[in-house]
Amino acid sequence: MNRPHPHFNGTISDEREVLDACLDRLYVGAGQVVRALTTSGLRGGVDEERMLSYLRENLEGLGEETLADFVVKNRERRPIEPDFDPEGRFTCVGDEEFRRVFRDGDGWERFRRMFPGSDGTLRFSRVGLDRRVTQALIYAGQQFDWNVGSGGYRLFSKTGGSWTELGKVGSWIS
Repeated sequence: MNRPHPHFNGTISDEREVLDACLDRLYVGAGQVVRALTTSGLRGGVDEERMLSYLRENLEGLGEETLADFVVKNRERRPIEPDFDPEGRFTCVGDEEFRRVFRDGDGWERFRRMFPGSDGTLRFSRVGLDRRVTQALIYAGQQFDWNVGSGGYRLFSKTGGSWTELGKVGSWIS
């Protein structure tokens, strides 16, 4: 069955506004290393259903429209550059290079030599929005060393022209 391409809520610039609000709440250094493709933090299948239930139960006020837009937008990974990094403030690293850097126990030492301006790695998703572009859901994960990192989902609301975080839930910690 050939399904029409779904219409996404909001625009790339709406997503960038939410991303900026999210990054303001994280520790993001100059020359921040970012994985080159977006990630939803969802793993597909049964795990995905469990995570969606977890988000519904733990992010108070999360709308189904926002959640559905998040899931659809994140079905495919999308390049961070240029749409999500118009100022060129990130250092995007692809999966191959990432595997090369972290191929063994010396990964973090190698990373620090290669990217002295970055404190760690950052991954984030596309932004799920409701139709009115007043609610947003984003995933962000950061790693600073082998056992120092976390990731989770953040819910934002737009009032008076700016995005405010309403809540967050973790999905992993190391």
